[in-house]
Amino acid sequence: MKHQQVVVDYWNMIKTSFTCLLLAFSGYILIKMVQTIFWLPGYLQKNQKRLEELAAKYSLELNDDKSLADVLKAQIEATIEEKEPLTNERSDEAKDIDAAVTANVQSEPKKQK
Repeated sequence: MKHQQVVVDYWNMIKTSFTCLLLAFSGYILIKMVQTIFWLPGYLQKNQKRLEELAAKYSLELNDDKSLADVLKAQIEATIEEKEPLTNERSDEAKDIDAAVTANVQSEPKKQK
């Protein structure tokens, strides 16, 4: 029998191991996606029921506190009526500043190219 020599190809080993890891990772992602397809609708239904129960609970609490809501609404309306209406008139100082800026811009000579 003839003596055979073994040659180790490191590049081929690294490439093959990387390909196997990539294949395993892709399989993991596929399994998680399939799991999500079956798991997500049930989770969303439970979450919707929980939110509806919570909204119903808060709705009952708010209906009991209508007197408080009426008092708050009256206070807000009173505060709004006390405020003076906003006007578009500007103060004298703002007009003076605008005039000074306009005069400054007009007095600067334009540079020629």
